[in-house]
Amino acid sequence: SVLKKACKFGSKPDESTFPELVPLVTWLRLIIGAIYGVSLGIRNENRGLVGLTLGLNVIAFGPMLYFNGFLMAKVDSYKNFRFVGVVNGLAIMLLIWITFFTWAHSEEEISLQKVLSDAMISSPEDADLTEETTIAADEF
Repeated sequence: SVLKKACKFGSKPDESTFPELVPLVTWLRLIIGAIYGVSLGIRNENRGLVGLTLGLNVIAFGPMLYFNGFLMAKVDSYKNFRFVGVVNGLAIMLLIWITFFTWAHSEEEISLQKVLSDAMISSPEDADLTEETTIAADEF
């Protein structure tokens, strides 16, 4: 079975002995991305670059360490094996992280919505003043 092949230490799989490894890597990266996205969202992580960089490293290189170190897979026999599923895993991580972060900050979202709607709904007098200032600035 696929699970036995994926968990057998030192099995040294290649494309002919374990062709299911590429879809397995993709699913593994999706699962890692989902778990890491939930972790970032629950911890209320708001340093975007740090979370994104660490997530990318975990998603891209975690499975590679497992397959190279534990399974001792012959990675060169597979086509597009090294980074297959990385973008998908990163996308699911970001989607889940943003969803959790938005749920946790609903008050800020409501206040931003109010500010934006107030800015878009302005009186005609304000529009005339804005137009005059724009014309004056353009004359320079």
